[in-house]
Amino acid sequence: MTKGKKLLLILGILAALSWGVYACKYYFSYWQDLQSRPWAYSRDPNAKLLVGKWQGTFKDPDGVSKTIELQIFEPVTEKESQKKATKSPRRRGSRENKRAFDGVATASSSLGIEKYEIYGGVEKEDDHALHFNFRPEDEKKRVLPNFTLLEAQKGNWQDDALNLTMAFAYHRADGSSFWSSTDPRHAKKAVVKLKRQRN
Repeated sequence: MTKGKKLLLILGILAALSWGVYACKYYFSYWQDLQSRPWAYSRDPNAKLLVGKWQGTFKDPDGVSKTIELQIFEPVTEKESQKKATKSPRRRGSRENKRAFDGVATASSSLGIEKYEIYGGVEKEDDHALHFNFRPEDEKKRVLPNFTLLEAQKGNWQDDALNLTMAFAYHRADGSSFWSSTDPRHAKKAVVKLKRQRN
């Protein structure tokens, strides 16, 4: 065997080993996600997961009817998984929060369109229970004055249903927040029933 052929053989073996290491890391990471995030990943393509799009209606403390659409993102996308498999292992102790998620939400009404980012997590004891917070996508584009979405509490999802208890914050026309213990609207919450939306 010539030197050139030997070099090509060695390079081929190294490439195969490199690909094998990448594939092992990728599938091990996927297996870990299946075990630690069953609310986000499944081998069953028809599985009903928390991630996805949801829609429902509610009335804010002023009695304004609103439609809410929210989308909960996969914690780690396919591209991120591939990128992660090419990196060296993290230092011990720097683990990701396996219960955390984020997403986006839009509340629409006669007042206008409110756009939010959401961030929260499923509960440690039960991954069908959850909570999350809302923050405006752009502070300059708030719909004001308005009872804006603040927090989703006591959330529970099962199959195609997602139930949330919404808490609000009141913002004046100048954007400043206001709360009064003598105004019952400021402590009012709304129970929202959302349904899964098909893509």
